[in-house]
Amino acid sequence: MAYKALYRTYRPTSFEKVVGQQHIVKTLQNAVLKHKIAHAYLFCGPRGTGKTTVAKLMAKAVNCPVTDKAPCNVCDSCLSIQAGTHPDIIEIDAASNNGVDEIRDLIEKVKYSPIEGKYKVYIIDEVHMLSQGAFNALLKTLEEPPSHVIFILATTEPHKVLPTIISRCQRFDFTKVPQMEIGIRVKEVLDTEKIKYEEGVIRLISQLAEGGLRDALSILEQCIAYAQNDLRVQHVHDIYGITTVSEKIDLLDAVFSKNVVAILDNVRFISEKSFDIKRLTSDMIDLLKECIIFQYTRDESLLQIATVDEVKHILAKRNANDLLKMIDIFIETMDKYRNATNIHSYFEVALLKMMAMGDQAIPVVNKTEKPMPLKPTLVTKQVKEEVVPVKQPIIENTESSEHLFDVDAEDEEIVEEPVVLESPEDQRLLQLDIEVENTETEDNEELLLSDFDIVRFMVAGDKVRRTNEATLWSRVDDYINEIEWAKVARMISDGYIVVTNEQFVVLSVPYEEIAREINAKANEIALRRLMVEIVKQPRKVFAITKDQEDRSITMFKELRNVGRLPEPMIIHTEPLPKISKLEEEVTVDQRLVSLFGEGNVDFIHEE
Repeated sequence: MAYKALYRTYRPTSFEKVVGQQHIVKTLQNAVLKHKIAHAYLFCGPRGTGKTTVAKLMAKAVNCPVTDKAPCNVCDSCLSIQAGTHPDIIEIDAASNNGVDEIRDLIEKVKYSPIEGKYKVYIIDEVHMLSQGAFNALLKTLEEPPSHVIFILATTEPHKVLPTIISRCQRFDFTKVPQMEIGIRVKEVLDTEKIKYEEGVIRLISQLAEGGLRDALSILEQCIAYAQNDLRVQHVHDIYGITTVSEKIDLLDAVFSKNVVAILDNVRFISEKSFDIKRLTSDMIDLLKECIIFQYTRDESLLQIATVDEVKHILAKRNANDLLKMIDIFIETMDKYRNATNIHSYFEVALLKMMAMGDQAIPVVNKTEKPMPLKPTLVTKQVKEEVVPVKQPIIENTESSEHLFDVDAEDEEIVEEPVVLESPEDQRLLQLDIEVENTETEDNEELLLSDFDIVRFMVAGDKVRRTNEATLWSRVDDYINEIEWAKVARMISDGYIVVTNEQFVVLSVPYEEIAREINAKANEIALRRLMVEIVKQPRKVFAITKDQEDRSITMFKELRNVGRLPEPMIIHTEPLPKISKLEEEVTVDQRLVSLFGEGNVDFIHEE
């Protein structure tokens, strides 16, 4: 007997064995069971997802005498269809039979009754390849075919099919087969063929298939031909010219250690082995993305590419923020591959960019022993050269994935001993100087907090309080329509809480102008009074922009990683002044003028 390819040998013979298209299978089974069979179907979807297979199963089911368990795969009709000898099942390849004459010949034969079965089933594969004239010739017959005829059209590009054709069919969209289900099917084939294999082989083949089960079996067949009865991961890598995870990690290690020679050697090795650079770039993105996901979730079940130890090895050298920047560089490089004559050079440049990422100066700020004044110190133009010796806070778990603003200063242990720094990155951070703010600032500058002050706010933040008061803060919008509170309520309505405690609230707002207005001294009392209404405490309200928030997060991480977080922010505020009787007697007209500005309001008093 002639050899049959694996995807043909293991083609599903019943609806139950179809992988990954349960929504379509269930619909068709119910249609056959209830005798509600349409005259035309359109199967759309990526290659290798089961369109032709399901079309043949449907042809078997409608002609099977055992209606409740169709197809039974026992009757003569099922067996002849499976063998491809049934006279009433006609398969047409539209890629090679796409002319008007072929379609007219088909239409001429449609009117004849089936020879053996109940239905004549025409399966037209790659129907989008039909010419315009062929489509037009098919239209009328497809709309009103004889009762004994069923058309099943299959295509990978439904957008190329005439809308008038689509409207005459029941459309089913096949999806890519999930990687897990492909893996299960590949394992079944390996076990049936009695071939030894490494566990990593199944995962790798499932990834290479990219959602196509037929592609997975074709890849498996080629690997079996190469490795015979003992299939290993390295065999798949050799055949398809892809690098192993360990080789990718070696490349990343060369970048992290800034070893230019090792980077160039790795790229030269990749070039000599004719590895696919585009696939390697895509694989590097997936590997880094998986590391970031693991850092934030600590869920080992989400790892599909690397092991836990391999991911931890990468995270020990770079944090999630750096890995995201590396992904951006890879994505930008992928876009340039399309017009590149030598993509290896672009890949080298991308690695060199990543290597140089840590060269820019990152400000590291020392703590001060002085309490925080009423107005926070702000960014200025002068910097002192002297570094003040400070106590070093030690954070027990620097790899925590909790939100950065949830750090509680009371959990820190203060010691006098210097911090022991092991990595070159830590030494670089320690050598950086401190920005010391100049109190003689312009009014324009005083309305924006410095990044260092924001970090101190983060250290002083109260996670539990912020969580408990989330519902209270949603009440801000209720005060916008009240004349007394409208101005300040509208001012903070577009912001969200970044960090809070019993002394202050720090908001992130979309625009710098809004931040300046909230931080202005003229609005302090009104905002504190509004805080009494909302959170029952006269807290001081500060505002920062989204850019400031992002920069402060980066600074917070760097300081925390080397154990140099500053002292928490302390706000000293005066008691709120009592509202005088004169203020209580302010008319509605005067409040409106105060709210909208003099000259912007015209009053019409009815007599």
